[in-house]
Amino acid sequence: MEYKQSMNLVSPSGYAMPFELSETTPLEITLGYGKQTHPVTGKEFFHHGVDFKVYPHTWLKALATGVVSGIASDREKGFNITVNYRNYAAGSSAVYDVVYSHIKESICNFGKSVNAGDNIAVCDDTLHIEVRFNGDEIDPIEFLTMVRDNLIVYEQKTIQGNNPEIATLDFKVETPYDSQQPEIDQMYQRFFGKYMIDLLTSRYKVPNGTEQVLRDVLAEGANSGAYYEHTPSMLNPLGLGERSLGIIGRIQTILTHDFLNYLALMHGVFLSTMTEYEKKKLLTTP
Repeated sequence: MEYKQSMNLVSPSGYAMPFELSETTPLEITLGYGKQTHPVTGKEFFHHGVDFKVYPHTWLKALATGVVSGIASDREKGFNITVNYRNYAAGSSAVYDVVYSHIKESICNFGKSVNAGDNIAVCDDTLHIEVRFNGDEIDPIEFLTMVRDNLIVYEQKTIQGNNPEIATLDFKVETPYDSQQPEIDQMYQRFFGKYMIDLLTSRYKVPNGTEQVLRDVLAEGANSGAYYEHTPSMLNPLGLGERSLGIIGRIQTILTHDFLNYLALMHGVFLSTMTEYEKKKLLTTP
């Protein structure tokens, strides 16, 4: 399905992963989502969820604020429990239904309200998870990645208040400034606070040309389908992925150029590698 901003789950109680692993235990996916080869018969089939290897008696935890909306048992999925996670964003009617199968025992009754991290069941040696968004099936890994990203941001806010450190995505983005990045990072540490204050107070104004180029690149990204490659989250609100790397690189180049332009205009500071010609060009080129 096509991802969109409304898919980011907002949960009043925060977020949690479905089960905990020790620091030395790797996460093991025994069967992924989509077309798979059956481990016993060798035949191809479509797998509607994701299977995780877990230790027997591992606690299954609620991922967010939700309600237990189903408890059942059948030959294919074994004992299973469904939790309805409603999106609490203002004006949203979006709902995630998550089905946990092959569990050993439920400790929640039908209709029970749960919060992130609550124990809801006991796992056997395999945990099968399926996810539907407003009734449409999606890849559970996309959903769990969104929950994990939201958990990272939520924990930062809890520890540090409303001004957490900026969490960054691990993208390999190339710009013309890569070789000078260590020096630029030092400049950011020294001047970035002043840069933001001067922007907010209009003491420094971004050149019109720079503003227009940035708008054009953002519009190009939207028109080319560079956004919402993945389920959006608080850490990645545009659902950015590999197909947006070129756009990210160009935006990063524009923003770095503007920061260097600010340093030149307001503080007379330049990169040590700049020639006199480059310094003059920096002050005159958007």
